[in-house]
Amino acid sequence: MPGPASPGYDGTASEGSEVGQPGPAAGSAPGHLVRNLAVYTVLRVALVAVLTLALSFFMPLIVALLFAIIAQLPLAWLLFAGPRRRVNEAIAQASAQRRAERARLQSALSGDVEPS
Repeated sequence: MPGPASPGYDGTASEGSEVGQPGPAAGSAPGHLVRNLAVYTVLRVALVAVLTLALSFFMPLIVALLFAIIAQLPLAWLLFAGPRRRVNEAIAQASAQRRAERARLQSALSGDVEPS
């Protein structure tokens, strides 16, 4: 869980942002998350397709597909470590931004900080 000591998290709201309006960096994290997640998903589906094709020479297609789905789980963990790490970092960044925005809104609603 990223906290105040995590990179990319400073615990403050964006300068010049108003209550209910996202800061300038708020739109960038979801784009990175969607792109990284799409790349990782396509890689895993391609791995299933390749394994299914290879196994279909030795067994019926449906059985090959089932074996390919099971076999791709550890193979994707080993082969696609970089894309998986990028997805995890994008999720952590988006989560930290949501937490910071929630904290900023809570402090504005409680009257601790004047909305500017």
